[in-house]
Amino acid sequence: MAAERNPPGWDDDDRIGVPTAGRTAAVVPPARPEASSTPDPDLELREGETELGRPPQVPTGLAALSDEDRARLRLMEEEQAAKDLAEAELLIAADPAGLGWLGWFGTPLALALLVGSVGLAGLFVFNQVLSVLGNLAAQPDWAKYTGYAGLVLFGGCVLYAFLRFAYLYATLRRNRQVQVRGLEELAKRTRLRWLAFAKSAEAKGQLEGYLRAFPLDTEKDRRALVKMGVTDETQVRLRAVRAELLDPARFASSDQWFARFRDGFQGELDTAAEARVRYWASRIWVVTAVSPNALVDSGSTLFYTFSMLADLCQVYNLRAGRTGTAVLLGRVFFNAYLAGQGTEWEKVVEDQYDQLFHEAMNVVGVGVGSNLAGKILGKVGARATTGYLNRVLLIRLGRYAVRLLRPVAR
Repeated sequence: MAAERNPPGWDDDDRIGVPTAGRTAAVVPPARPEASSTPDPDLELREGETELGRPPQVPTGLAALSDEDRARLRLMEEEQAAKDLAEAELLIAADPAGLGWLGWFGTPLALALLVGSVGLAGLFVFNQVLSVLGNLAAQPDWAKYTGYAGLVLFGGCVLYAFLRFAYLYATLRRNRQVQVRGLEELAKRTRLRWLAFAKSAEAKGQLEGYLRAFPLDTEKDRRALVKMGVTDETQVRLRAVRAELLDPARFASSDQWFARFRDGFQGELDTAAEARVRYWASRIWVVTAVSPNALVDSGSTLFYTFSMLADLCQVYNLRAGRTGTAVLLGRVFFNAYLAGQGTEWEKVVEDQYDQLFHEAMNVVGVGVGSNLAGKILGKVGARATTGYLNRVLLIRLGRYAVRLLRPVAR
């Protein structure tokens, strides 16, 4: 079988290339002469050619950079660095006031809104006070002086709420909100990672100072927080989370540290703040629903709004910035004006409720006294609707204030 596979003379000799019977020797090509290491003096080369047959790979311009070239390159680098820094500032700059692209004119617009709202609400309240004083002047002496005393007491309550709010704003530190999403986006930019690291370290140090200054240690602080809705159990959790956050060896990265602060510490404050907003919203609903006139509606709105804002400042132990404060106060006075104007459209709502209840009673077969019952239900329904709208406005304002006061933007 091996003979069939291999022809005769295939393996007669173990040396490859040795001729045997039936096989000729392989032709070996002649060796090429070695290239001379010295160039041929008689060889003529064109410009740019070498003995290898291709032009040399060299830059087209080999001249040294002049001073003007260096200055131009330095200027281009500085311009690019300025663009990168400006883009980075836009990424990490928080805009809690919610003005968006109007942020360029944020402070003037907020101040204009504040002045307009104060003027509108002040003019309305002034007219209402004159109307109430005129009505009291026509009453008997006992009713007149009782009304004067009630009016002074009511004004004192509103003034107390405003002064408490102003005192907290004067004593608390301003909130410098940290934009974590901007830092995360900045860390993805290869050229700006050094800036993301520096800004993250700066923000972390700022929040650590906030944690150290947060009132959680004394009995007075405990009682004050309990009044704001921060229970003893919540305060125990806040102390534990604060100890973790102030431990330098606890977290491996800034992202973990910010996430723990936002979820473990700020999350507890957000829960207490939301409960406080609803606490005051429920009261403004009841009071404005049973108030006798527009002056009480506007005054009650101012009292409950300033009380709510003061409580929120105490919960976070911070105050908003200048633009945010102007927007807040503008919305406060505008809401007070809207609360006073509720009596104007309340009559329309009352007529609609009256007609609705009257038709409903006729459908069920109650005809006797349906007009009186419809008027009573219409009046109650219109007042309840007015109070509910004031509640909605207060909740929206409270949530906006919470967004301004959060140390870390969500």
